Amino acid sequence: MNAATNDNAGPKNLISIVTFNVIATQTVDGGVIPWVNIGRANEEILNLIDADEIVIPEHEITVAVDYPLAEPTSFHLFSSIGFSRKLVLIEIRERFLSFSASEQNQFDIYGLDLVSLDVYKTNLGKIELTLEIDN
Repeated sequence: MNAATNDNAGPKNLISIVTFNVIATQTVDGGVIPWVNIGRANEEILNLIDADEIVIPEHEITVAVDYPLAEPTSFHLFSSIGFSRKLVLIEIRERFLSFSASEQNQFDIYGLDLVSLDVYKTNLGKIELTLEIDN
């Protein structure tokens, strides 16, 4: 990760893990799927459990992304009310759409499932998220 995009470098402590559970609409029993597909996030948000719950109360966060990018990067997000599952998911999907459109990155956004977010607090007091992604 380059220093220009990651001012949160340094030791960090895990403070929470945010999970994504979606009510399965394509199954007979309507079970729960413990991830959300990044490519279909707009549709899956409709069945996202606790979508509007504020899971990160801070107003500024940094999202660190390595997989499936050719080069790791990070981006900052801002919210006056904190971040709900829905808001974080929408922002991540938008970034992944732009990542997948670049010639440098070759991946299928519909093949990526977001399982959870690891929420860290750096020694500088900043909040950094890392993504747990399955393909």
